[in-house]
Amino acid sequence: MRSYDILLFLFLSSTWCDFGHIPNDDLLIIRQRVLELMVWPTKENISVTVVAALTFTRTLNSSCYWPDIDYADKGIAEWFTARHMYRITNMLQALTVNGSTVHNDSQIRKAAHCALNVWLINDWQNPNWWFNEINIPLHATSQLLMLGDNATHFEIEKIKEISYRSAWWLGSLHHTGANLVWMIQVEIYRSLATNNITGIEQGFTRMWEDVTIVSSNEVGIQYDWSYHFHGSQLLSGTYGMVWAVNIFSFIVCSQKTQYALNEQQLFTFAQFVTKGDAWMIIELIRIVAELIESNDTKIELINFANRLDNQSNASLLIGNKHFFLSDYQVHRRANWTSAIEMQSIRTQPTECINGENLKAEHSGQGVLNLYTGNTYNYDFIFPLLDWQAINGITVEHDIPLERCNGETFTWEKLSFVGGVSDDQYGLAMMDTASHNLTAKRSWHFYDDAIIALATNLTLTTQTTAWTTLASRLLPTGQITIGFFNSTVMTFSDGNYSFSYVQNRTSNVQWIHISESDIGYLLQLQQQYTSLGIELGNKTGNYHDIGAYNYTVTARVLTIWINHGLGPYTLDYNYMILPNVSLESMPILIKQYNEEQIFSCISTNNLFHGTMWPGLKRASFVIWDNITTIFSCKSSLFEITLELNDAGAYLFSETVSDFTITASHPTRVNDVVKVTVDRIGYGEGCTVSSDVDATTTNVTLKLPSEPKLMGASVNVTCKK
Repeated sequence: MRSYDILLFLFLSSTWCDFGHIPNDDLLIIRQRVLELMVWPTKENISVTVVAALTFTRTLNSSCYWPDIDYADKGIAEWFTARHMYRITNMLQALTVNGSTVHNDSQIRKAAHCALNVWLINDWQNPNWWFNEINIPLHATSQLLMLGDNATHFEIEKIKEISYRSAWWLGSLHHTGANLVWMIQVEIYRSLATNNITGIEQGFTRMWEDVTIVSSNEVGIQYDWSYHFHGSQLLSGTYGMVWAVNIFSFIVCSQKTQYALNEQQLFTFAQFVTKGDAWMIIELIRIVAELIESNDTKIELINFANRLDNQSNASLLIGNKHFFLSDYQVHRRANWTSAIEMQSIRTQPTECINGENLKAEHSGQGVLNLYTGNTYNYDFIFPLLDWQAINGITVEHDIPLERCNGETFTWEKLSFVGGVSDDQYGLAMMDTASHNLTAKRSWHFYDDAIIALATNLTLTTQTTAWTTLASRLLPTGQITIGFFNSTVMTFSDGNYSFSYVQNRTSNVQWIHISESDIGYLLQLQQQYTSLGIELGNKTGNYHDIGAYNYTVTARVLTIWINHGLGPYTLDYNYMILPNVSLESMPILIKQYNEEQIFSCISTNNLFHGTMWPGLKRASFVIWDNITTIFSCKSSLFEITLELNDAGAYLFSETVSDFTITASHPTRVNDVVKVTVDRIGYGEGCTVSSDVDATTTNVTLKLPSEPKLMGASVNVTCKK
């Protein structure tokens, strides 16, 4: 989410105004803040803006058109004609921002006015409503703000006319979320430029009404602190980012004025940032923190700002967060982060509007992205991807991708999809269906590994299924493979295939990716046809997947399990080890074997279970209401549990207590029960009535309201 660099600047730029020397007029205060924070370039970008403005002034022809712009273009995703307005904005920024070397330059001013009048006279419009009602009005009103007293009567009246196309008060279906806030931004810009107090009051009042939690069938902040837009899509990093940046900007611009956000709404926004966005920002808010009364939230905001600022003493965000309304789980550790995106009957994984995302059919099929160190191994990868071999997915690889059907794809979506989290560790599960393939899959997240399991991987046709282990950029580095016979081989660029033969020591045991330092273990061998690796430079163009014409070349790595030609029913089992050295791979395998981690992985048609003895933790998913007993023993830890209810479960234990955490993706106002071979007391903990009692029946109450369906609940029993 590199676009969050914008949000980073907003949260950390606290020097744009001096609250000790502000005028009394709220309108003047807000106007100046909007210019400095939202319209003008940052101090670091002024010189670049000036260079561009000089170029645009020089290349403008005598009729005030730019020869390189296609004024007949009607592109609905990228509208080339709109570049005319973008260039005017750039010129006015250079002309008016403090610190510009061309401040009030007469040539630039003359060219900007002339170019602006060309646009206003022609009033070009696009088949896509967004350009007409949001994009162009935003640029036009920001230009009016920058022109100030230098705007002509014609410019003022025509820009006002254009701005009224952002008529959010008409209540169209697309006047919601980020679109709504953009439109209100237009109204506020226009009102600031024309001293319209009524517009200011109306705009801020409606904008602040949007800072609230909404139901899962509405656009906006969800009860799990994710952000939905365009239906039930998780779009925290796109439209949600736009919404958050604009809300934050106007919070700052209006603070200590009569239009400021109230305390409860400010707290809601801070919660959204710290409990939602903070988990999703992978790459490298202080002002809001100063306004928050809640000490815990204030600390979280400051820690978030410190992390964004890459401060060495920043408090790391460590833990696990399951966004139960978005089929999305994030697992964060000190030196790695993973995020998995799934799809269910409750969510829409993506959309393919305006000729974009044309190959994104499988983007909700358990896509598991992994981030290690400071490398960004997914930047500009999309034109280079094999879209049937994305990290984590299991799909048929030799059939055509589904074509975009209107705005979406024809997905098969099931209900038993979700996860469980105790805020530190988690499990995600997905009942999977795609074309001719079905499977029950789960991912178990620990400190040093992710355990990926699948059962009932059923293919009903003579097609070929792949499970993709890795699909990422690898600018440098090699791939090393270890076999069960202790042979180790290192590979550079090329295409490689390693066949599986049952019970042979020539099978692949592990894979290591240098530079990224990621390991994959196939310790528990299960039937497959081959392991494939492709490494090398690829060239692709964004036009192949969307509306933009931009070519990229990069070195790409893809690793996959080829399950073979169907029909069949198979299982798979592998582990991902983030941030491990090549030398440590055999050592870790020996360690995990001695700790019984491998032997404590248990699966059947209706149950997936794992245990990590050194952590005194276990995780389970039971796919149906059937009695299941999980029992495992190691030198460090042993446990026996009996489960009867479908759902996802975590077990953890300390010296003084043990905790069961559970969730169910489709049930509310009900209970699930677990029997543990421990004695524990407390609410929800009932020791068995046997004379020599050795077990406790733990009863967990699932959420009582549909809006919290899929949320995790827990019971702690004191020893």
